[in-house]
Amino acid sequence: MAACTAALLPPGACLAQAARENMPVICAHRGWRDPSRFENTLEEMRHTLRSGPFMMEIDLTSDADGTIFLMHDQDIDRVTTGHGPLAALDNLAVRALRMKNSQGEVRGRVTAYRDVVRWAAGEPTARLMLDIKAVAPADALAPVRQAGLSGRVVVLTFARDVAHAAFAADPDVLVSVLITRPADIGLYVTMAAGRRFAAYIPRHADPALFHAAHNAGAVVITDLLGTGALTDAMSPEAGARWAHGLPIDILVTNTPIQLRAAFQSILHATG
Repeated sequence: MAACTAALLPPGACLAQAARENMPVICAHRGWRDPSRFENTLEEMRHTLRSGPFMMEIDLTSDADGTIFLMHDQDIDRVTTGHGPLAALDNLAVRALRMKNSQGEVRGRVTAYRDVVRWAAGEPTARLMLDIKAVAPADALAPVRQAGLSGRVVVLTFARDVAHAAFAADPDVLVSVLITRPADIGLYVTMAAGRRFAAYIPRHADPALFHAAHNAGAVVITDLLGTGALTDAMSPEAGARWAHGLPIDILVTNTPIQLRAAFQSILHATG
C-alpha cells in the first residue's frame, strides 16, 4: 500500500495522519461523512474536515449565469427543493433553493464554489478533489490558482481532451486521468511531458494495472463506490482489506470515518 508522501503533494502538504499511519489518503465522496448527510455542502465539509482530516471530493456545475455551484446531478430535484436543470436557473433562483438529504430533511442553501475555495484557503489541512462535470478546466482552476491552492487540489478528468485542457489550465495542480488499460499510462505520460499526474483506476481493474501506474510514477486513485455511487460496494472492513495490498495513494469512499477505523484496525493487527 502506498503511503502519503511528499511526492503526492508538495512538501508539507501531506495529510499528517495518513503519512504517520501508512494508509492511503481517504477522500470523502461528495464531501460527506456518510450518505445520511447533506452532499456537496460547505457545512458538511466543515464537519468532515474536523472528523478527519480527509480529502474531499466535490462536484462542480454551472448555473445559467455561469456561476459554479456544488451539484452532482444535472437536475436539482434529488437534493434541493427545486426542480429541473441547474443550468436553466439564474443566480437568484439558485439562491432561493434549499438543500435536502436522503431522509427528506431540508437545511441550508446550494453551496457556491467560490465559498469553498475561500474556506479551503483558510484551512491548511483542507484538500479538494474536483469532479468538474461540464465546467471547463480553466474555469474550475482559475479560482484555485488565485487562492494559492494548486498544491492541495486534484482535478478529475475522464476524457483526453479534458485532461489536456486541465494540464494547460494550471501547471501546478494534480491532474487525474482515467486509466483502464496499460496503453493509457504511456499516453498520459507523454501528455504530461514530465509532469506528475494521477491515475484514476477502476476498482475492478487487474491489480497489475495499479502496480504499473505506480511504477510509472503516477499517483494512484481509486474508489469503493457502488452502483449509483451513493453507497460503497463493500463494507469499510472489506474495502480496507482489499486496498491494503495495492499501491493506492488516494481512496474515495462514502464512509470515510469507518474506513479510516478499518485501516487502523488492520495496521494495528499487522504492526
